[in-house]
Amino acid sequence: WARFAALGWHIVCIFVLGGLGLARRITGDLVLVDELIAAAPAFALLLWSYRALYPIEKRIRAASLMRDLDEGRPVYAFPSRRRYVLSIARNNLSIMALPLVLILGWAELLDRAVLRLDIPPTDSAALIVPGVQLAGALAIFALVPPLMVRVWDTVRIPPGELRDGLEDLARAHRVRVRDFLVWRTGGMMLNAAVIGLIPRLRYIVLTDALLDHLPEREVEAVAAHEVAHVRHHHMVWLAVSVLAAAMLLGGAVSAGSRSAGLGVSAETWIGGGVILAGVLLTLGVVSRRFEWQADAFAARHLSRPGTVITEQAASAMSDALARVSGLNGIPESKFTWRHGSIAARRRRLDALVGAPAGRLGIDRQVRLIRVLAAAGFLAGLVLTVGGSVDKTPASDVTPHRPIPYAER
Repeated sequence: WARFAALGWHIVCIFVLGGLGLARRITGDLVLVDELIAAAPAFALLLWSYRALYPIEKRIRAASLMRDLDEGRPVYAFPSRRRYVLSIARNNLSIMALPLVLILGWAELLDRAVLRLDIPPTDSAALIVPGVQLAGALAIFALVPPLMVRVWDTVRIPPGELRDGLEDLARAHRVRVRDFLVWRTGGMMLNAAVIGLIPRLRYIVLTDALLDHLPEREVEAVAAHEVAHVRHHHMVWLAVSVLAAAMLLGGAVSAGSRSAGLGVSAETWIGGGVILAGVLLTLGVVSRRFEWQADAFAARHLSRPGTVITEQAASAMSDALARVSGLNGIPESKFTWRHGSIAARRRRLDALVGAPAGRLGIDRQVRLIRVLAAAGFLAGLVLTVGGSVDKTPASDVTPHRPIPYAER
């Protein structure tokens, strides 16, 4: 709830209270400075919500302390309230905030360059400038992982049985990564992640608590799940799917608005609402199926060298999901938009037992998603480019000041 509240508060601050304009009157239109000041109230609300959670988390940690001692697991000192808030912000917010701030800064710098160079708003410029913005955003996403693993408190997994197993796993599925890292969270997070689109800048990260609490077989299952996201290019296809939905819906709304004779303001509000709804729906539907495929991939990996999914393999992945949700205090029935519920994922894993490893239903679903996403992306690109050219013939264009990214 805190993220939605912060988003709502940010919208109120910007559009109702005029926070961005106030920041610019105080500091001037400096690159990123005014935007960061305008975002400060929403950020402060998030930090306050983390501070309010501190006593609850402290009680939960104290309740599990004796169990960890009895089972011989490492025990971590619970941090002070200040360190707890900073740690949660560092671990949870930075993955979104860092690339977003960099992309915002890049877009604003590009707008200023267009203004300074006095580039005429021709059809070519209408296509080239967004293309350069997109290329810069993609470059930022590609280069962020090395920064991210430094923002997080990560260290290289040392040579040994664990590292050898992870390297063998990646090698078996022809997945290249720069390194395998332990994310030191002080025992506060059980999680794993793969970050990076480029092999030389790609990392697989496992938190300290996950390595402390999961048996070796379940750690391998979780790592295989992360490898699956790389092997099947899930991040790329998710982006293609979302862009396809946005462009197709944007083109449809634009065409419908012109036919209905709606003004620019009405088209903007209607289009924004429709595109947002379509993107969120696509994000949820596609993400959940990618998670199901990654779970199935892990079960298939653990079933090797057999040709069917074994009960032991499916159980290892299923038990890992149950253990992670339980230790994180998340009910198995809780539904999340991108991952679904743990209970549903476990049922799907149980249903895989005995299925041919090379012919799983979820793989067919994902292949269909890829075909539809690629076709939708190409169609959306044609609609977007065609609409951009048709709307403003070069002979009729009058010079105008480029609109800064933050004002769009």
